Amino acid sequence: MKYLSIIIFVLLISNNIYADFLWNKKCINAYSLIIQLKFDKAELILEEEIKENPNNSLVYFIENYSDYLKTLISEEKKDFEKLKKNKEIRLNFIIKDRSSSPWYLYSQAEIHLQTAANRLKFGEYFYAAIEINKSYRLIQKNYKLFPKFIPNKKSLGLLYATIGSIPEKYHWILNSIGIEGNINSGLKLINEAIQEIKDSKNFEVLLEETYFLYSFLKMNLDNNNDDLKTILSEIKDNDNLLLKFASNRIASKLGQNDLAINILENTKVEKDHYPFLYLDYLLGVNKQNKMDNSCVKHFEKYLHNFKGKNYKKSALMRLSWHSHINGNEIKYEHYKNLINSVNGKQVDADKEAQSYFDKSKKPQINLLKARLFFDGGYYELALEELQKINFTNSFNKSKNNLEYFYRLGRCMEKIGNDKSAIEYYNKTIKSGSKDYYYYAAKSALQIGLIQERNKNYQEAKIYFNICIDMKSHQYEQSLEQKARAGINRLN
Repeated sequence: MKYLSIIIFVLLISNNIYADFLWNKKCINAYSLIIQLKFDKAELILEEEIKENPNNSLVYFIENYSDYLKTLISEEKKDFEKLKKNKEIRLNFIIKDRSSSPWYLYSQAEIHLQTAANRLKFGEYFYAAIEINKSYRLIQKNYKLFPKFIPNKKSLGLLYATIGSIPEKYHWILNSIGIEGNINSGLKLINEAIQEIKDSKNFEVLLEETYFLYSFLKMNLDNNNDDLKTILSEIKDNDNLLLKFASNRIASKLGQNDLAINILENTKVEKDHYPFLYLDYLLGVNKQNKMDNSCVKHFEKYLHNFKGKNYKKSALMRLSWHSHINGNEIKYEHYKNLINSVNGKQVDADKEAQSYFDKSKKPQINLLKARLFFDGGYYELALEELQKINFTNSFNKSKNNLEYFYRLGRCMEKIGNDKSAIEYYNKTIKSGSKDYYYYAAKSALQIGLIQERNKNYQEAKIYFNICIDMKSHQYEQSLEQKARAGINRLN
């Protein structure tokens, strides 16, 4: 940033100047604007702060926070490279401070953690693990020194809960210094942070950020829909774009597709908001799940405007699906063929899209519609589509067989028939445990979740381990993570 050179100059002309951590009004305002995705406004305030307090080390931390969020949203390589380059400069200034402030170690820990999050986004798992190690050690030390410093709980809880995000082949790095994650402990700490922030005047600005982190951890690492409903009721009316995003994802996960659409269609995007184009993709998905033809314009807008790589293949796959469902086979082939021309296979949705291009023939329309209706929470409509299928005549391919039993299992589970769901899931596991497609592994995970809900914990562990033991299939990493999270909860 422009003022970084000013800071360097000021410090170079006087070795006797000592920095400090001033969590003052300007810093709080800048932090608040950043979590609102109003980065330019935040930068102007930070420029004012550095003029008034040239030794305020918190500026480096807040500056990094801005770059971290911007990179996470834009997914542009140039933003990522800038973040990595500036990280070392910022850390060096903070470390030289030698302050006794609770912000001293916390700022360092957060910068490492923020960098790790973006390294994971860009597939740099090895270096992400190293950053997480550093962050973990720093925040643990700070927590011991300053147990009443509320931000510690947010960050330590996040670290406890997300250690499992590192692929298993890199666990040796974490194990070498004795790092262990505990989902329950992590979620408990973050929930405590939320409650303490509500009662704090100094850290009120952290509430939206902490809610955002908590909601995604609960969605991905927990098995409690009642908690998700509570979180949704607390955040869905908040105008913060990140919380609108979280609300949409929670509503979608709970099968409340109409609410998910309503949340995004009523989201106020102002001129000074940083473009959050992923919301267009999500709105397209939600509308496609109810067979709304207007999904096309949202996917096309996303493809046209988004400069990153993720979810572009998926958007093209979904456009090809839409064309196929509506009988336009020329457009179906057009969009499908474009999948291979787009870079990016980092996220599961894009991996599926590439596999769809590489391996799949035209989807069976009733199966496809059943999938989309199910994803939208329209379970009866999904079941109707499955019942239209003449199994004997329609299914001569392994994939279709597997998907048919899997989707029957999913529908049965959602309408409350656990017994039938488990039967269909077991059929899927028996037929597809060595198959490339994810249906068998996901079936094992779902049985584990059903057994966990019904307090059959030993059975739950058995099926979580069955899921983990299946290898070389779609969504392997994310499904394994969810299964390990299940075992972690039960332990």
